[in-house]
Amino acid sequence: MGLIEDSITLYKRELLIFKANARTNLIRSIIFPLVIIVFFGNIGSSIRNTPVAVVNYANNAQSLRFMNDIEAGQAINILSVTNEQVALSMLQLGTVQLVIVILPNFPSQSSMPGIQVYYSNTQPTVISAVLPMITGYAQHFEGSGLSSTSAIGQVQGSSPSQPVQRTSSQISSNSLYSTTSNYLDFLTGGVIAMVVVFGALFGGGISYISDRQLGNIKAFLITPINKNAIVLSRILSGATQSIVFAMLALAIGMLFGVRLAMGPMAIVYILVVTIIIGMGFSGVAMTIASKVKRVDAYAIFSQAIGLPLWFISGGIVPTASLPSWLAPLSAIDPLTYATDITRAVIMQGFISFGQLTADLSILIAFTVIMVLLGFKTFKSTIE
Repeated sequence: MGLIEDSITLYKRELLIFKANARTNLIRSIIFPLVIIVFFGNIGSSIRNTPVAVVNYANNAQSLRFMNDIEAGQAINILSVTNEQVALSMLQLGTVQLVIVILPNFPSQSSMPGIQVYYSNTQPTVISAVLPMITGYAQHFEGSGLSSTSAIGQVQGSSPSQPVQRTSSQISSNSLYSTTSNYLDFLTGGVIAMVVVFGALFGGGISYISDRQLGNIKAFLITPINKNAIVLSRILSGATQSIVFAMLALAIGMLFGVRLAMGPMAIVYILVVTIIIGMGFSGVAMTIASKVKRVDAYAIFSQAIGLPLWFISGGIVPTASLPSWLAPLSAIDPLTYATDITRAVIMQGFISFGQLTADLSILIAFTVIMVLLGFKTFKSTIE
């Protein structure tokens, strides 16, 4: 038989093994996301170096002082922009988390606000920490007002200049773009990425080591099957298990109140990301399992790889709140881009073509490299 037929045969065998241990596998896959969502779903985080675009139309001494004040605490990293539309485009693309427009009348001496803030609900922990700080600094300027607008993805026909309702605290909010989100929505996107990784790592890898200890791998090697099918079947099995675990994590999140801003189409995006990243980490699993001979040692190695990658991807806290020395590691972490897509479809309800293309390209490249490495490591082990 050929590679495909042999792989399908061994893949069915892997699924039967998974089915035989379904209770243990499902309990494990439910407990992890359940514990994280329940215990961390309402926890915020400290924020540092949040990218903020500032459009200073006033350009006077008070406005410059205001900019220096908000940047002094290192929670905000100001990117000066000359045009409001450019700044809003940066917000939509995710380049910045907030846009501050200092109006020509700043500091305002009337009922009209002197500062307009636009923000994205995709980073609720960032907004909850940064927006009050901006408000506090704005209140230092006598008569100045602060108006805030929630902006996720611009609705056709809406305009940033659309009037907003003021409140007694001089902060007004008008959602011009989409629905609001919270930290639970933010966390669920990261939990999905976590269960995908560990589903893939514990799926094919442990099965391969167990088969090797039982002598099944030697039996496969002396049969007239394509040797690559041994690896491919486990990669497909790991990806399949990742899909099951991801859907369970999403269901748990929705049970606790998570709503998909993109609607049912969000599930399609999540499935695509799950398949890609699941196959990639199944390749990682085969690479490790080919070199490690004991299940307990493999479990240690896989957790030592999976947990740090998940943490620096922004799985539980925004990447903006990570220490600066972790930023380069986060940028090369494939989970960062998987989480980016899942959060966009859950929280924003849209994802730009450029962002989707860039994220998927990185994920596909990672998966291809890891799958090929898994094949190569396996061959070098049996030869």
